Amino acid sequence: MLDDFALLLVDDHPLFRDGLAAALRHQVPRLRVQAVGTLDDALDALAAADDGFDLVLLDYLLPGMDGLRCAQVLMRRHPELGVGLMSGLDDPTLPLRAREAGLSAYLPKSLEIATLLEHLGRLALGEPVFDTPGPPVLASDAAPADSTVLTARQQDVLRALAQGSSNKQIARAMGISPTTVKKHLEAIFARMGATNRVQAVVMARAMLDDPPP
Repeated sequence: MLDDFALLLVDDHPLFRDGLAAALRHQVPRLRVQAVGTLDDALDALAAADDGFDLVLLDYLLPGMDGLRCAQVLMRRHPELGVGLMSGLDDPTLPLRAREAGLSAYLPKSLEIATLLEHLGRLALGEPVFDTPGPPVLASDAAPADSTVLTARQQDVLRALAQGSSNKQIARAMGISPTTVKKHLEAIFARMGATNRVQAVVMARAMLDDPPP
């Protein structure tokens, strides 16, 4: 259902937006994803797109203007466009504020990639999605994002994760059990300071030698 769905990501953190865009393209190759960093860039992308976009996902914390205000600008200029908000903040009011502002979605950045794709599928069918944020990630709790502190086995698991493989696929490819894969991932997440697969994939694509697909 996401084949030829066109998504515009707007986030001023290159590591997150580019990594997430690459992960989504890898999971659904025919999903059209473009990633930009500012409202002005988003307006330029919308003006230049021949086929248009089905959905714009805005980070809540954008330079100079929060995502809700950016959303109002976009919806005034492109009333036919679906607009959603993403945030890593632990703010339980954001989903309601996004809904009341007329947006199509609120999606926490802590979502697993499979759940994010499921939500995008619902949005593609015209169903609004307002998820609730998970617990915040504190910078003081994060371990150094350095692949050299991982064992060779953990780096193999991390490479497979960055390529979009599931736990079962990693286990089958490496000849280990899914439980062992899970234990490796728990250790990797702790080392990297990541709390979920999306964050780990984004960080892995920046750290490892394999280029994103």
